[in-house]
Amino acid sequence: MMWVVWRQQRSIVVAFFAAAVVFVIWLIVTGQHEQSLWNQYLAAPCKGRLSSITRDVNYCAALEAKVSVSGAHNDDVATVIGAIYAPLLGLILGVNAVAREIEQKTNRLAWTQSGSRSKWLRSKYLTGVTTIVVICTPLCLVLSWWVRASHDAARIVPKAFPISGFVEIGYGVFCFVLAVAVGLLIRRAGWSLAVCIIFFAGVFLSFADQVRPHLVTPSVMTVQGDQMEAGSSSGFYSSGGTPSNSWQLNQGFVPVTTKGIPSQALIGKSERAMGVCEEARVQGSYCSHHLHLRTVAIYIANGQYWTLQLLEGAFYVGLAALLAGISFLGIRRIRA
Repeated sequence: MMWVVWRQQRSIVVAFFAAAVVFVIWLIVTGQHEQSLWNQYLAAPCKGRLSSITRDVNYCAALEAKVSVSGAHNDDVATVIGAIYAPLLGLILGVNAVAREIEQKTNRLAWTQSGSRSKWLRSKYLTGVTTIVVICTPLCLVLSWWVRASHDAARIVPKAFPISGFVEIGYGVFCFVLAVAVGLLIRRAGWSLAVCIIFFAGVFLSFADQVRPHLVTPSVMTVQGDQMEAGSSSGFYSSGGTPSNSWQLNQGFVPVTTKGIPSQALIGKSERAMGVCEEARVQGSYCSHHLHLRTVAIYIANGQYWTLQLLEGAFYVGLAALLAGISFLGIRRIRA
């Protein structure tokens, strides 16, 4: 039965494998080019900034322009394609595995002669999940390298997080199991795919915006007044501000006596007080001293990256396991 399942999805696997090879080649070529430019820009005499440079300012300005142009299409290509590859592979494999079979009624032979329904479904899961893991693991490794080489963004920020580790495999497995479960219910390939795309997009965006920032305890620091922008391993950072490669969640004014992580309500109240003061009297840092306020930044440090990857991956894999269990229970009630 495993061989039959493989033959049914062979064309899909070949197409996605070919796309992955082309994408990997593009990542390697662009990553090496951008890494070379960044190595020059971060080295002397530029050292990742234009300030305090007199003799080599023209050279550094030209090099900075090259760095900027080299990554102009990173968001459009690597981030977008990298983020949707595994989910799309999972959805198409899942829809083809169940919804299309039921729609074309080719499942009847397997359900009536070739074995039990549970064995049929188990073969679908094993083949589909194995395919996703085998294809996506090398791609994740290359994408993780590309994020570092291109300096497109710190790996922990929302822009790069889905493509900078192995959580994308969790997305793909979840999408496959979701498509199988929805296919058992709707039994139409087109409608199943549409419903799954909408559902996954909702879960993905909601989790990234509402859940991920709260998975770990953030850090807080007082922001210095004289911040200097300079190049770092992820692009730019401000010395005196949040550490390089961290994920800044919020920044604002709070009373100098505030301890721990300030609430959004406290930051908002302090910001309004500063606004009233500055409208009445603007004298440099007068308002912050007069109101006894300090500027703080709330951020998640780079050291929390793998914890976030593990927790988010566990969420999607756990949700996939729950859907798989429901599917095994539900398949017994479906008429052939």
